[in-house]
Amino acid sequence: MLSHNRLSAFARFVRRLLVGFLFCYVAVALSLGGAPAARPVFHGLAVLWILVLCVGSGLRARRHTPPNRGIRTLEIVFANVALTVVLAEVALQAFAACTGRSLLFGNTLDDHRLVPGRDYGDGLRGNSRGYPGPDIAPVKPPGVYRIAALGDSFAVGPAVPFAENYLTLLQTALPGVEVCNFGVSGAGPHEYLAVLQRDVWGIQPDLVLVSIFVGNDITETLPTPRGLDPRRHALYVLGERAWRLLREGQRRPSVPPAAAPQRLGAPALSVETFREIEARRLAVCLTQAPPGLEKKWQQALGYLNEIVRACSARRVKVAFVLIPDEFQVNGDVLADAVGDAQVSRSDIDLERPQRRLRAFCAERGVPCLDLLDTLRGVPDTYAPHDTHWNVRGNRLAAARLAEWLRGQVAR
Repeated sequence: MLSHNRLSAFARFVRRLLVGFLFCYVAVALSLGGAPAARPVFHGLAVLWILVLCVGSGLRARRHTPPNRGIRTLEIVFANVALTVVLAEVALQAFAACTGRSLLFGNTLDDHRLVPGRDYGDGLRGNSRGYPGPDIAPVKPPGVYRIAALGDSFAVGPAVPFAENYLTLLQTALPGVEVCNFGVSGAGPHEYLAVLQRDVWGIQPDLVLVSIFVGNDITETLPTPRGLDPRRHALYVLGERAWRLLREGQRRPSVPPAAAPQRLGAPALSVETFREIEARRLAVCLTQAPPGLEKKWQQALGYLNEIVRACSARRVKVAFVLIPDEFQVNGDVLADAVGDAQVSRSDIDLERPQRRLRAFCAERGVPCLDLLDTLRGVPDTYAPHDTHWNVRGNRLAAARLAEWLRGQVAR
């Protein structure tokens, strides 16, 4: 009987320990995840919980208090839930480790690259390196001028056939030039630097062409989860993605199965989501910068400066292309964004981010092409509710870029 009581007490202690640890971990991860203080706070709470359990067990043993059935039932339920969560996370992580593939779409640079060999439709295929377009030979062919193009989803071209991608068109417009597309959806200056260091130098480029989308390259980056950041966990990513899909599904009108689009053909976003995105991106043009924006600017410019320094050290030319957001060239989109952001038109300086980036390039002697004037006032250059160029926008950008690059290549 004594041994049975001890075994029951030990099981109860383990159950409470598991539930308490998981609760502390989730609470700290959601509130402080990624911050330097997260891990010490979790360790402190874990030690405190162990002390509480030990003291409580000791008092209960001295008083010979029998366990309450209701509390015992709750303990078992919570312990089973905690154990299920832990095992599910371990299973997802183990699957990814063993197969090299995740069941979920994560948040890192590798997660956002294309899958090598996968056909995404309309001419878009991931090459052996995980970037758009054909495979890139490590050794540059004789007599070929090779451009390594760094960019985000604009370089991938989600709204147009790959043949109409501005970088694909650029190569067609420049005989004797090979344009190697290193586009990664969701990337920014931090990721451009990583791609440059990891994949670009091995192909012997003559020019590194960096396309900067002012809409989010300054304000948004792919996260690099550290410490107790919840984005390190598959279950958190699953919940986050499920919530986004559910919300977007409720906002978008239902589409009959027979009319369901492939990669192209329908707006990528609902009207509500598109307007939320444009209103959020308006922050980069506010005359009174929101708190924290200057820090993001400094981080982005720091990564861009590292790209310039790395190219200079290898004696490789570098040039920047500035891609405007749709609200900068479309008056209707701007009006909606201003209203949704609850600011006045006088609070907006549409050329503010371009001026700062052009000044950055001028200080370092880096050629810079600003496409704002090229696209401003030209109707129908962005795909509806998509935030990316349509065919007309890609062609217009490619023609202007080719004209500008002819002078850069000839130098």
